[in-house]
Amino acid sequence: MGECAHMLDDGGCKILPDRRQSNQNLDPKRPEGDIVITKPVGQGGANVYDDVYNIQYGLDQVAPIDGGPSPQLVIDGLCGPKTIGAIRNFQKKHFGYAGCDGRIDPDKQTLKKLNELRNRNVFPTIPLSLKTDGFLLAGMMQHVPHIRACVHAAMTNISLAMNVVDSTLPGMLGASRESRMRLLNKHFRTDNFKGAKRPVLQKMYDNYSCMLNVLDRPEAFTTLDTTNEGETISTVAFARLGGFHDKNDLTGKIVFRRGVLFATGIPDFAAFIFIHELRHYVARDGAQGHFAKGWVTDPGMLALKEDKTVLNCDTFAGFALEAKNGDMQRPPWVRSTVFR
Repeated sequence: MGECAHMLDDGGCKILPDRRQSNQNLDPKRPEGDIVITKPVGQGGANVYDDVYNIQYGLDQVAPIDGGPSPQLVIDGLCGPKTIGAIRNFQKKHFGYAGCDGRIDPDKQTLKKLNELRNRNVFPTIPLSLKTDGFLLAGMMQHVPHIRACVHAAMTNISLAMNVVDSTLPGMLGASRESRMRLLNKHFRTDNFKGAKRPVLQKMYDNYSCMLNVLDRPEAFTTLDTTNEGETISTVAFARLGGFHDKNDLTGKIVFRRGVLFATGIPDFAAFIFIHELRHYVARDGAQGHFAKGWVTDPGMLALKEDKTVLNCDTFAGFALEAKNGDMQRPPWVRSTVFR
């Protein structure tokens, strides 16, 4: 069993066992349009599996202030005390105690109110489906050309620096060296390394180069979280640590979750997330990870020692963006504590 590197809700990463051999349903049936049931659901109801599933799904789309459950229900098609309790609370909110019987009947007032208040842009916490949520993956894939351009820009920057990084010649070369090393020193503190620095840059270059191999065929190395494996770990994405090089287990991929929705409309945000996960995915050194959070100017990022910068996923992502775009202000979508 391998390991996965996960981007956490607080911007950090955690290495956990890879549990991708799950037998969970990969493509759960989801109601489309209004919630429809064939038999009563809840207290004394027939509680047909599909009907219960649909009601649970609909209730989880209702905000708690409007009578929705908090925390959300586990959508399992089984009508237990929590589901009945959620029905009662919803009814009490809208109909008072007189209309609170803990049961939802087809075409009656509770079901009509439920359909009225459902937020169709809120997805209950059930596994993503490649069929119904494929737009999330497509939204990230549309930015692959931009992501490739960012990676190419990082490689070009490193390549130019490798020609001068270990030089001590004065004069014109000194000025050239300073300009070529500026961005690398800003993100990676390259000049703080002891001894020859060119081998360090070569490893960084090789990491970016390997990323291009993934970006050549992104459809083969990316997917959605169809097993909900990352439900309690990340809202954004996670990747199999070193999965690109693992010849014995080809199941590990870069996995996107619902948190990438905002990024699908912002090319640089998509690139930041994708390159972060690529750094995990193409890793050959097991110690790499996420040792600080956010943008290069954040205190935690500034405090990184050089031995950590070359292993830090956000450092690779931020460097590639500035190599492509030039000097950037701290993007509003980067958070040092959480991605939203």
